[in-house]
Amino acid sequence: MANRNVTKWSPRVAQNAGAGAMAGGVVSLCLHPVDTLKTLVQARAGGNRKLLPIMSAVISERGLGGLYRGLGSNLIASAPISAIYTLTYETVKAGLLRHIPEDMSALAHCVAGGCASVATSFVYTPSDFVKQRMQVHGLYTNSWQALTSIVQQGGLPTLYKGWGAVLCRNVPQSVVKFYTYEGLKRWIQRDQPRDTPLSTPQALVVGGAAGSTAALFSTPFDVVKTRLQTQIPGTAQQYTGVIHAFQSIVTTEGVAGLYRGLVPRILIYITQGALFFASYEFIKRVLAVKVPGLPVKTPRMEEYKRQVVPIPTKCR
Repeated sequence: MANRNVTKWSPRVAQNAGAGAMAGGVVSLCLHPVDTLKTLVQARAGGNRKLLPIMSAVISERGLGGLYRGLGSNLIASAPISAIYTLTYETVKAGLLRHIPEDMSALAHCVAGGCASVATSFVYTPSDFVKQRMQVHGLYTNSWQALTSIVQQGGLPTLYKGWGAVLCRNVPQSVVKFYTYEGLKRWIQRDQPRDTPLSTPQALVVGGAAGSTAALFSTPFDVVKTRLQTQIPGTAQQYTGVIHAFQSIVTTEGVAGLYRGLVPRILIYITQGALFFASYEFIKRVLAVKVPGLPVKTPRMEEYKRQVVPIPTKCR
């Protein structure tokens, strides 16, 4: 019985991981320029917050390719990060749903989202560190040079600077995102079977709503993470950790400083949530399609079909 359960679950695990990996790549490729602008706005302690002047300055200084700096690091990491994320989420969720009442299913989605964020943080933090260094500073020509230079200067632990802020941002962000997504999904499918997939338009709307809600709650920690990861050793302003960065930003810039880049971030997460969940649901449907097998005839099978089956007599 145990082997049968493993066999039945394994294809679904592969489908979820594959769908998540492909969806993550699509999202990263489409939204990287907006993410670059968001990072530039958040990294500056003062100055202009308007997106169009910042975008114009980037293009004039670095060309159109300046908006895509750090894309290599982002794309290389996006597929494994998304695969780990969706694999962890679906596995933890399925395990919890087998042991809790159906009316508490929202708890399973929240816990699964938090666990998925912790699992991906070990891969996400270094890749995001390199990406943001590339986006803000013109010190490196490509992501590989940035990675090797950072490791040579500070060692491997440097790549995990801001890891605490990543967890403080990503765990509640995932909880809010999946709670909103699953809640809206259940409301839309209230008269349909439980496992009915969303249509593409429905997934776009629900995913966008879930993404924007998560972005609104997690932006302060996103600002703290960006400041920690983009500061250069030896500069005047140095943050020693998450709490110190949080306090310093509030003291010098006010509470509004914690919401720098909110507009592009909401734009990113509306689009990201819509694209990710829509492509995720679509790819899961495609991967779940069963291809009919071709009939294979063998002499033994034909002989078996020609055998006369005896008619059982009634027992007296």
